[in-house]
Amino acid sequence: MGIFTKKNIIGAVAVLIVIIVAWLFFFNLDPVDPAASAHVVASPTVFQVSPGDGFRTVAENLYTAHLIRSPISFDLFLLADGHAFTVKPGLYRLSPSMDAAQIVAAISGGGAGEATVVIPEGSNIFDIDRILSNALVIRSGEFMNATGSQGLEGRLFPDTYQFYTNDSATNVMKEMTDNFNAKAEPLLAADPANATRTLIIASIVQEEVPDQSDQEIVAGIIIKRLADKMALDIDATVCYAKFLATPVSAGQACSLAALDFKIDSPYNTYLNKGLPPGPIGNPGTSAITAALHPQSSPYFYYLSDPATGKTIFAKTLDEQNQNRVKYLESN
Repeated sequence: MGIFTKKNIIGAVAVLIVIIVAWLFFFNLDPVDPAASAHVVASPTVFQVSPGDGFRTVAENLYTAHLIRSPISFDLFLLADGHAFTVKPGLYRLSPSMDAAQIVAAISGGGAGEATVVIPEGSNIFDIDRILSNALVIRSGEFMNATGSQGLEGRLFPDTYQFYTNDSATNVMKEMTDNFNAKAEPLLAADPANATRTLIIASIVQEEVPDQSDQEIVAGIIIKRLADKMALDIDATVCYAKFLATPVSAGQACSLAALDFKIDSPYNTYLNKGLPPGPIGNPGTSAITAALHPQSSPYFYYLSDPATGKTIFAKTLDEQNQNRVKYLESN
């Protein structure tokens, strides 16, 4: 017989299969996208390990999130590495550019920690949800779901907070409303019968103008237009109506098209006279103070100069239209 006996052939095939399996195993431990690091930094994947998730469930979820190449290879790696039963619940910022060893190190280290979170004045629940989820305090959408049904828009005080990562939306909500009760309620106590109305006006003023002296003038304009039964025609309320209609765009910079001004919503102050039914964001103390102490003026209209941020006031609609041409359409 030749040197290639049946036994030798079977042995060679077996060795070849072992080599292929080993190659596949190690290949599947490589990053899903080695070149992803450049763009994932700006938009990482927030991955959640829930309490009770076994290592097989975690592997399947990682695979579904396109963070690993193979759940089977990842399972075997976890077992071989001794971390199959050390994966800890939490939120993790992971990237397709990470290999299996890096992912295992992350999810075995635990997701708990502290996060300093800045909630800017005027932030609405959509903005706050995005800020909190980016800081790994909660998972995206949790804050909107927790607060939206409770009508807390306007009562989530903007401030700098120390939260725990992997916290609950309920805990965050309580801390922000407690802060509101401590810092904003004493101001609203000056006119408790109109507290909600004050908050609505303050939320609009906060979105429209940054300077407190201008805020007081704008608050006066809003109140004067309401008294004269004029539509408020405020772009910020249309933005809020747009976010409510299309939550996918919420938390992003608002850009309005002609069709947006026709959105059928009680928050659209171009289609509906009077104030919207609730605040469109969460104002700071300066805007609340401005709403409580509006300044009388000869003005009925205003706009913001996009080049300087300065508020430009007008007494008549003709003057407002001239300002639009000068400051908006010429830019």
